[in-house]
Amino acid sequence: MKKRVFILLVLAMVFALSFSAVLAQESPYTLRIMRDWGYGNGADINGRMSLSIKGDQDQIQQVTFFIDEEVMASAAASPFKFQFDTNNYEPGLHRLTAEVKTTTGEIYTTNGLVSNFVEKGEANQSMLKILLLVGGIAVVSIAIQFVMQKNANKNTRYDENGRVQYGIWGGAVCPQCGQPFNRSFFGINLVGVRLERCPHCGKLVAARRATPDQLQAAERRSRPETVGRSPVTSDPEKKQESYDDSKYTDL
Repeated sequence: MKKRVFILLVLAMVFALSFSAVLAQESPYTLRIMRDWGYGNGADINGRMSLSIKGDQDQIQQVTFFIDEEVMASAAASPFKFQFDTNNYEPGLHRLTAEVKTTTGEIYTTNGLVSNFVEKGEANQSMLKILLLVGGIAVVSIAIQFVMQKNANKNTRYDENGRVQYGIWGGAVCPQCGQPFNRSFFGINLVGVRLERCPHCGKLVAARRATPDQLQAAERRSRPETVGRSPVTSDPEKKQESYDDSKYTDL
C-alpha cells in the first residue's frame, strides 16, 4: 500500500512538472534585455540596461520584472519597459524574469535570462583591451593598404578596351581629391563603406564602391587636358625632324 502511494505521488509530481513546462512553452510573451549604455560581452554586462516584453502589447495589463525571484519594478502602461543600472546590484550571475498579467486575467511567466553583472572597473579594463585590439588591427590594415596600393598604382591593369581594372573589391573615388583608386582587401569594413587610404592624397576616406560611370568620369578628370595644346616632342624626335627638313632646303 505504501509503495502504491509513493508511486502515485511520484507520478503526480512528474505530471505537475510536465504541465508547468507546457505552460512555459505556450507563453506568448518573452523577456528581452537591451544595453542602453555600458559594456556588454556575451553574458557579461555593466551599465544601463532595459528590460522589455515581446508580444501583443494590447493584451497586457501589467508586467512585473524580477531579479532572482525578487521584484525589481512593475509597469502598468505600454511599452512595459524597465531601465536599471547593473551597478545597483551585487556583481555576479543573476536570473531575470517577468510576470505578465493580461487584460483577461491570465498570468504568464516569461523565459529567464541569465546575465553576469561585472564591476565597472572590470568592464572598463575589458573595453580598453577591445579598443586596443581594434586600434592595432586598424593600424596594421592601413599600413598594408599603403604598401599594396603603392605597388598597385605602378602596375595599373587595363582590359582590351583600355579601361582600368579595379579588381574584385571594385574601385572608389576619393571624396577629398576626386581621384579613382582600387579598394583593397585590407580596408576596414564599416556600415555600407570601407575605410581606405587614398593613394593619391594620402588621407583616410570612407570609400564607397563607385559605379563604372563614376570611375570613368573620375579617370577623365584625372587625365591632363591635351586639347588645344601643341604636342610635346622629345629631343631625339626634334633632331630627326631637323634632319628631315634639311633634305628639302632650297639652295
